[in-house]
Amino acid sequence: MVKRAENARERFEAAAYSLFKQQGYAATTVPEIAAEAGLTERTFYRYFTDKREVMFWRAGDHQASITNEIARAQAGVHPLTIVADAFQSVAPFIDGHHSIVKLRQLLISTHGDLQERELMKLHKLASAIDLALQQRGIQPSFSRAVAEIGAAIWKVALENWHADETEKPFSSHVQAALTEFKQACTKSQAIKGR
Repeated sequence: MVKRAENARERFEAAAYSLFKQQGYAATTVPEIAAEAGLTERTFYRYFTDKREVMFWRAGDHQASITNEIARAQAGVHPLTIVADAFQSVAPFIDGHHSIVKLRQLLISTHGDLQERELMKLHKLASAIDLALQQRGIQPSFSRAVAEIGAAIWKVALENWHADETEKPFSSHVQAALTEFKQACTKSQAIKGR
């Protein structure tokens, strides 16, 4: 018996990750995900184009949270700090869905088609950050550079969070990546000054 399609995306997501963990990403099919979720394959395709997209559908919501935080940020703060602080809006989701996000990162690191999709989503995030910064009055060339650096900080923080066996919160990895970047810039300036 097919259940109602209430919270269908979340149900498909939970079913997919359960199957990915049990039998691997490559071996899992859309019909199996639908059956595990208690929904139909037809319903699956109403929400997702393919099984890969189950792992990326939240990117739009995360991107909106980040850009909303950038828009609300206090004036007078360095744009890169604004971007890193905006990443905190997604930290509760990442930390609260620890096992799913860790599995997602593992699967992305081991499958080329997922890496490609992740790069596309990262590019969209950088473009959204760029636009949000320009809307704050930051010049386009500078906003683009900050957005690309911000996207790199996001990527490094997520990779470090995934590798962290002590399970420090995502926000601490964002701040660590930002601090490392700032220290590298300061060190570079000091070397030039010699």
